[in-house]
Amino acid sequence: MKTKRMMVAAAVLAAFSAQASAQVTDPKVWAWDFPMNMEINAEAGQQALTCQMHYFQEVKEGQGLLKKTMIWYDTKIDAPGKEKTVIDEYGKKIEVPNALIIPLAKEAKVKKGDILLTHSKYHERQRAIVIDVPLPNEPVVCFLDDRWPDKVDSSSLPEKLKGEQLKPGSYNVIKDGNFVSGAQVAYRRDGEWKFGVIMQISGDKMLVCGFASRLDCVSKSDCKLIPFKEKIKKGDRVRCIDLDSYKDGYTVVQVDMEHGHIWTQADGSTYTHCFGLADVTKVLDK
Repeated sequence: MKTKRMMVAAAVLAAFSAQASAQVTDPKVWAWDFPMNMEINAEAGQQALTCQMHYFQEVKEGQGLLKKTMIWYDTKIDAPGKEKTVIDEYGKKIEVPNALIIPLAKEAKVKKGDILLTHSKYHERQRAIVIDVPLPNEPVVCFLDDRWPDKVDSSSLPEKLKGEQLKPGSYNVIKDGNFVSGAQVAYRRDGEWKFGVIMQISGDKMLVCGFASRLDCVSKSDCKLIPFKEKIKKGDRVRCIDLDSYKDGYTVVQVDMEHGHIWTQADGSTYTHCFGLADVTKVLDK
């Protein structure tokens, strides 16, 4: 027979379990079928990417998260934890679910042509291609997620081609062909090839950032990796990202692999459009 103490302990445990379950399943707190409090490998003082500003604001408003913008910015880790981590946001300490934190390597060797997960000078998450390494751990890059001139002869293009120099500890190297944070995938939904940038991975589940910086949970087994270094040349027929999915009906008019951009023209149009490398592909038609 259970003692009164055992019954009270069981009731407390049940209440805690119910609260934890509600926290994960409540769409106004956590809307994705992905572990909110996963383990990450992080150290105090390490730089990281996180979307805590948008996440906590949306939770506070209580309107649900699935269609909300979740832009990831650079922050600094203050106190790592197994489930949640305290970050330092310009002197303000905030405890954030680990699923919303991507630690950036303290040191990462890079070479020309490498693809990086990093952030711009405006602190927003970016992928980039290394165009020069004038100093160890301080590569010069061109951003792949930034807006580039759509005209191949634009007067503003030379400024873009110069690139920007990154600081040590502000990036991870993305190994092309691997399911890692920063890699790009496509997955079938509603008869279309939706796109997403991998933020976190837990087993077969991946938290991805897609159209309008909305987060989604997809299965790794249902996704196709989109290569950054795909063999694409002028005249190729390709798919390009249009809003939230890869659409067909484009022809390549110019390729600049060194600086990470491809110019295409849609069928029936006289205008060219510039895309970052992973936003143009042929692999979805194979």
